Amino acid sequence: MKKLELLCVGTILLSPLQSVAAMDLATIFRMPTFKLGIASGTGSVEISDGNTLEDVKFKSSSSISPLITLIQSPYYFNDKTRWGYHTEINARYFKLDYDDKSSDFVDGELEGYSASLTPVLFYQWGHKKLCGSCRSWRVEIGAGVNYLYSDGDVKNINGDKTDFSSSGFGFNSHVGTVVNYHQWELGLRLVVPTRIDDEVKARHALSNVSIAYRF
Repeated sequence: MKKLELLCVGTILLSPLQSVAAMDLATIFRMPTFKLGIASGTGSVEISDGNTLEDVKFKSSSSISPLITLIQSPYYFNDKTRWGYHTEINARYFKLDYDDKSSDFVDGELEGYSASLTPVLFYQWGHKKLCGSCRSWRVEIGAGVNYLYSDGDVKNINGDKTDFSSSGFGFNSHVGTVVNYHQWELGLRLVVPTRIDDEVKARHALSNVSIAYRF
């Protein structure tokens, strides 16, 4: 897994190194726009505390959750290429159900939020710009930093409840495909699990399908 993480980071940060070096600060730190949407997640979060909880799994119930994003306009490495990059900040709420029938627990719930800062490398077809009459499709790969906060509980067969919480920073990466139609965006993103090494350890792996409007 560490090798895969290093490969993802290297792909994004080192491949366009010469082009990035030629950018001025105004280009790199250009102002983002606001994007608001909803997302349906699939996957799981595993919780361990080295004592009572050992790889206790909570699974997405496919519920719809809000998604808030600050995203830069696309930057292309030259006028002829369709390779480019942008940076985005995402914040998302999640609520999961207990899903580990082989464990000693019979019920539980986990909820929280995640926030990530992710540089994204992409290849885009169609219109290069994003505007009220533009249409495009892109494939992308991103890697960055993810902050995760989660709070939950589990109940055993006797009805005794164990509460727990976990928070911290971890590595965030994904591959995805995005369709843009006018100001709307439909995206599918598959994530590499984020590991949080808090007192209560978490393994966060929630891929998602999202629809959003870009202001």
